[in-house]
Formats: sequence, structure tokens, C-alpha cells
Amino acid sequence: MIDVIIIEDNHNVQDALATLLKKTGDYKLLAAYFDLQSARAEKNTFKPVLIILDLALPDSRGPEAITVLREMYPEARIAMYTAYENESDIIACVMAGANGYIMKDTPYERLLSELQVICQGGSTLTPRVAEKILKQLNTPKLAETTLTGRELEVLNLISLGLKYEDIAEELGISAHTVRHHIEKIYKKMNVNSRGQAVAHAVRAGIIQLK
Repeated sequence: MIDVIIIEDNHNVQDALATLLKKTGDYKLLAAYFDLQSARAEKNTFKPVLIILDLALPDSRGPEAITVLREMYPEARIAMYTAYENESDIIACVMAGANGYIMKDTPYERLLSELQVICQGGSTLTPRVAEKILKQLNTPKLAETTLTGRELEVLNLISLGLKYEDIAEELGISAHTVRHHIEKIYKKMNVNSRGQAVAHAVRAGIIQLK
């Protein structure tokens, strides 16, 4: 039996996944949560082999959630299960440590096949996701950036997973100023999240993940 945790804020999707996994006889559902905080509160209770994770949770987004879950369960396999197919989201999640990215409209038979690959140590992208990520990776890199020196410093610290308050302390500025810089970074890059900003910056050669 493969021990599984589901983190999904849609009750119907959560129930459908639980029912599907139970029918196979191959999975044991340890717990299902509606947000990341609930999962963190029980981090010492379970040792999942597989985590099925929604990208947009009430209290976090995919890349940030993956980082937290990797710290909690270093050996677990993480499968993104989402309706979002934005290229930046996909790349950010994969770079953060997701082992698979599966769309919610994937037929159940295919979903189970993808989960099996992930649990066996492989990585998988559903065809439409793979097409998007290849298209994005084949896009020529930006030769230069319009970010200021301070914005680059903030972006680098974001890529390390630091919170606003930590970035403020590191740079000797206020958290309000950090938020202002991040808003400008988002606007210049045309992104909406920390994960998207980091993924965009890495693809453009602006920063390198350490």
C-alpha cells in the first residue's frame, strides 16, 4: 500500500481523489487537508510516500508549498494536481521539487498511470503540460533585464525562499519597502507570484538557483 496525503481546497475534488485511490486497492489515504497550514500542524503524524498537491491553496501557492513539504517530508513524491497550466507555474513547481504536474481534466485512468510512475521514482508531465514547458524552454532567453540593482538583490533573496521580513532584515530596509520592490518586479516581469518571478528570472539568465 502506498501512503498518500492529499492537499486540495476543493471538497468535491478531494472526495473524488480519495474515492479513486481507494478503489485501486494500491493506496492508503493517511489524511486530506484543505490548506498547507493544516498539513504542517500534523507534520510529525504521518510519513507519506506520495503527496497530491493543488497549486492554488488558500494560504500558499505551489512552489512555496512544495518547499515547505520538501522540508517536512524529504523522501515523499509530490504530484501537482491542478487546473492551472500557465508555463511559469509549471516550471516554478518543477524547479521547486515537484515530481509531476497533472491537469485536473486528465482522465482517471491516465491519472493513475501518472501517479504510478511518480511513486516508482519517475517524473511525469501530462502531454499538454509537456508541450507548454517545451515551448517555454525553447523561447530565447532575455539578453538583459530592466530590474534595478536593489530589485535584483530582492529577487535573489526570494529565490532562496526568504520571507518579506527576512529580506528586509538582510537588506536593512523595511518590510513595506520590500513589498514595494516585489510589486515592481512582478510588474516588470508580468508575473503574479514569487514562484513565477523566480522561474522567469532563471529562464532569462538573470539569476541562478543555488
